[in-house]
Amino acid sequence: MHFGLNMVPVHPHQLGELAVHAEALGFESLWVGEHVAVPYESRAGYPTGKPPFKPNSHFVEPFAALSFLAGVTKTVRLGTGIAIFPIRPPIHLARLIATTDALSGGRLSLGIGIGWLQDEFEIAQAPWDHRGKRLDECLAMLDVLFNEERPEFHGTFYELPAIGFEPKPVQRPHPPFLVGGFGDAAMHRAARVGDGWYGGSGSPDQAAETIGRLRELRAEYGRTGPFEITMLTGWGAGFDAGQVGAYEAVGVHRLVVTPWPRSSQAREGIEAFAAAVTEWRGSPGASG
Repeated sequence: MHFGLNMVPVHPHQLGELAVHAEALGFESLWVGEHVAVPYESRAGYPTGKPPFKPNSHFVEPFAALSFLAGVTKTVRLGTGIAIFPIRPPIHLARLIATTDALSGGRLSLGIGIGWLQDEFEIAQAPWDHRGKRLDECLAMLDVLFNEERPEFHGTFYELPAIGFEPKPVQRPHPPFLVGGFGDAAMHRAARVGDGWYGGSGSPDQAAETIGRLRELRAEYGRTGPFEITMLTGWGAGFDAGQVGAYEAVGVHRLVVTPWPRSSQAREGIEAFAAAVTEWRGSPGASG
């Protein structure tokens, strides 16, 4: 089991310090999610109940933040958890991904989502309709940009004449696509083109159901090889050996944790979590 750290609730001025400390403590990865704009009055409800943030919560731009973290760390992986791909033009997104992967020396992982807040798309002046199909086409364009010497793309939603595109990402054919979402279309997308799946706050039983469905779909698409399952656990939850073992038993590869109740307690929270992991890994029967 790998343990990643959710950096979204960390105050911006503490990002570098806590990233270095987390790497030294043995955390495998650091994750930054995003919201571009959250209105005070929204027409949309949060998909799983009450959102764990407010409209004025601090949301840094994930690729800028991860590029900064790449400069202060050495080996820890850096991930978007998640980035809202359809809210950006694909060519801009490609530049962000390639730059971040290059600056990190190939340490970037991409948690990918289609977004759930229609107001946010309207504020960003991005199309809301067909965003799933737009994401599919975006991923296809990224593959062309990242792997062809003279990339060119002609799709239903996006057009790209032959251009030069350098630098390419360090990771080939692209940084891992960890496609998020619980809906049928999202599960099919993850199974069809993903290198893994990224999801949040589900129980081990729910994770088992999701993983089982993804395995079925991957078999239908003839997909084999590694497929990484990442789960984001609840904010403020400390280390729970029983829960970790249950997630591991059903096939979860990584837990992204936020082991502090308040941002001001982040340092103490990650230290306590890391100490508990060290003790667990030294116990009989632990495979972590």
